[in-house]
Amino acid sequence: MGNVVKVSWSGGKDSSCAVMQHIYANNTVKVVCYIPMFTDTIPLITKVHYEFILETAERFRQLGAEVYIVTGMTYYCYVTHRSTRGKFKGRAFGFPGFIRGQCGFKRDSKLKALAQCDVGIYEYEDIGIAADEISRHGQLTPQKRSILCELGISEKQAWVFCKEHQLLSPHYDLRKRDGCALCPNAPILERQRWFQDYPEAVPVVIELQEFVKRERPGQTPLRNYRWFIEEDIAA
Repeated sequence: MGNVVKVSWSGGKDSSCAVMQHIYANNTVKVVCYIPMFTDTIPLITKVHYEFILETAERFRQLGAEVYIVTGMTYYCYVTHRSTRGKFKGRAFGFPGFIRGQCGFKRDSKLKALAQCDVGIYEYEDIGIAADEISRHGQLTPQKRSILCELGISEKQAWVFCKEHQLLSPHYDLRKRDGCALCPNAPILERQRWFQDYPEAVPVVIELQEFVKRERPGQTPLRNYRWFIEEDIAA
């Protein structure tokens, strides 16, 4: 048997290819997947991508991998959460600010959920960086490696591999990205698709907008002072 490896899996092509390469190498694979949640029952990703992740997780299990699905703080809780210290103590967080690479929701939900997930003992973590993602190679250490880099697998090769092995989410037939549907980076069509997938989210989004208007006057969730509902679908 090979190494015991923890793989951070997003459902994207690179991390999916990495999981399979470790399985082929007869490594003991501990897959950890974070799914952002809007509320306790509504995922913050499109339904087709959510279903793909759950189905693929089961496929990995059948191939011998351990798979852990983590969620963390919900988007609703993040927006309504109040600061417990500092000069803004008692103030509601409101919508995550748009600062690339510094999303508060990612910090308080994704990163904490991944850090708190106990998968037992493993030798190193695979962070799914492709061989041609040179700008990201500085993240690699003896404890955080990438089998794609070690095997010389590029992003395009990972895409082809996943396409051939039915490991590409149907979400990518229409979108170039995956992630939180209410992120300022998400295109309007992705948010509209999410609202169509989860109509029960609409009144909750309106509730959050009204909450933020009271608690954080002047703050809006999207760039150019736009609101989710007023701009994307009929209120």
